[in-house]
Amino acid sequence: MTSDGAVVVDADGHVVEPAEAWAELPERHRPTIEADNGGYEHVVVGGTEILAVPLGTLATPGARFSDPASFRALAEALPGGSDPKARLEDMDTEGIDQAVLFPSVGLYFWALTDAEAAVSIARAYNDWLASYCAVAPRRLFGAAMLPMQDPPSAAAELRRAHDRLGFPAAFVRPNPCCGRSLSDRSYEPVWEAAEDTGTAIGVHEGSSVIVPTLGSDRPFNPLVLHAVSHSFEQMLACAQLIAFGVLERHPSLRIVFLESGGGWGPFWIERLDEQAESFGDFCPEMRLAPSEYFARQCWISFEVDEHTLPVLAPCIGEERIVWGSDYPHHDATFPGAVDALRRTIAPLGEEARRRVLGQNAAELYRIPTPDPTSHP
Repeated sequence: MTSDGAVVVDADGHVVEPAEAWAELPERHRPTIEADNGGYEHVVVGGTEILAVPLGTLATPGARFSDPASFRALAEALPGGSDPKARLEDMDTEGIDQAVLFPSVGLYFWALTDAEAAVSIARAYNDWLASYCAVAPRRLFGAAMLPMQDPPSAAAELRRAHDRLGFPAAFVRPNPCCGRSLSDRSYEPVWEAAEDTGTAIGVHEGSSVIVPTLGSDRPFNPLVLHAVSHSFEQMLACAQLIAFGVLERHPSLRIVFLESGGGWGPFWIERLDEQAESFGDFCPEMRLAPSEYFARQCWISFEVDEHTLPVLAPCIGEERIVWGSDYPHHDATFPGAVDALRRTIAPLGEEARRRVLGQNAAELYRIPTPDPTSHP
């Protein structure tokens, strides 16, 4: 805990999967990484490319994709992404008590259409992540990968990850998977499993030209694609989960929208409420106003330097705001994320600051209070 007694919880940190995460998989399912002459590393599964990026650049804070001369390979990534002891040292430097962890490469297996491969990869990843978190089980917490290509298997893996591996969360992408959006009825077993186990669902985007992404049919520019995909995909997912009745059918399902900024939240909730007045008859399963579903079941992550946070907090609810470091990705603020966040939330009252720093995330993920003797 910090000197003011506040628990600091990173609601969205990342690991960087080493090759050994997939080592036990059969060759037909095992992801391979092949570098080209331009420094890009191509992640391929069974002949399907799911990602092409200099992985070490992706996982080095401050690195830039616009300078090929500075590209880094996976082996040159910031150590804390794959070494939990190095991560804990960095968390201590930052003043972070606990972190909930999402993948890097693993975000992109959403592009697979081979359900058998997706199931194998998800299980292997979750087992590796469990071993990573086991180094400090009261500080590091996993968000399970779900093979949504096969919804019944995804539900089973969510239950396994919660019951056997101790994960408090699972993640999905907002993009279509195998042509299905998050509101698709085939995903009902997944939401039921999340409710039954009390597992929070993190909706997490990752900019891609392979995974179906809003704006990909327009002129390509990395800045535009990244800005649009992260925020607009989350907005659409939020609208679909509400309008198509997912949150109505699953009233104890907890959803957090991650790494898309939080500024869209108040605008989007008000916009959906307004639209419901004219078009609500098209959503027969939506029994409440969109804002009521959001207030009951949703959280949203703001960036550490998102200066509108103090102004928008009353609109969205101070108890609904979390933050994520995005460590160790290229656009993460490291070192200095918690210091930046403290400056951002300085105008808020003491109770609101405590909530944003960690109390909200701890309640969302239902993680235990950290052991004060486990770190400086």
